[in-house]
Amino acid sequence: MLYGAHVPPTDPTLEYMATVRVADYDPELFEDASDPAAAAAASVAEVEWLEVGDWEPERFELDRRGHFGLLVLEGAFIRQVELGPRDALELLSPGDVGRPWVSFGGDSSISLAGRWRVHQRALVAHLDRRFAQRVAPWPEVAAALMDRIIRRQRFLAMHVALSQMPKLQTRLHVMFWYLADRCGRVTSEGVVVDLPLTHELIAGLVGARRPGVTSALGELQRAGDLTRRHDGRWVLLGEPPPEIRVGTEAAARV
Repeated sequence: MLYGAHVPPTDPTLEYMATVRVADYDPELFEDASDPAAAAAASVAEVEWLEVGDWEPERFELDRRGHFGLLVLEGAFIRQVELGPRDALELLSPGDVGRPWVSFGGDSSISLAGRWRVHQRALVAHLDRRFAQRVAPWPEVAAALMDRIIRRQRFLAMHVALSQMPKLQTRLHVMFWYLADRCGRVTSEGVVVDLPLTHELIAGLVGARRPGVTSALGELQRAGDLTRRHDGRWVLLGEPPPEIRVGTEAAARV
């Protein structure tokens, strides 16, 4: 997983608005604190389970002043932005921070219709003002949350670059490794992307039409780059494509 968070097994007894220590799910956020143990002990936040289906974050009646945002602890979300003939999809997974109530601003002429969907049963932490006050003695925690927001921005930039690749087969190969970096786990079979991914959803993520995606996925399977398990999970085989490695090396020189 990208963020290195240790996610404990799902606790079916956890109430919908219980409290947990965020550090138990995402210790990386507190590693750079001057006193990591004290910061972890103070990382109490309200959490909420969200079931698969459409999600309307506007329903949250919360004080947004001093609110860091919603931290995904488990599960996954799809954010769908409607613009033109095709919708753009963004995936949010464990470690991502979202502030769904933020708009382009009152003076902006941009008004895009966006929808949210819980793709995989999700646990989100409300990093509200009370949480911010608890961890205030350790500004490193706020800086780590800023890093998460910037990482999400970087992934979106990569997603834009990915959508410009002319060859669909290459675009899909890169996209799968991008997903593996975020939601993958290494097994004896290969790197399993631990998300339910239909051909239609994959098409939305790469900005293509489903029939073309189905054909390109078949080519990747025949080439031995990926396979699909009986439970529907995709498994990546071999090494990441050169496009990702070249991009990483170039980024390191900037």
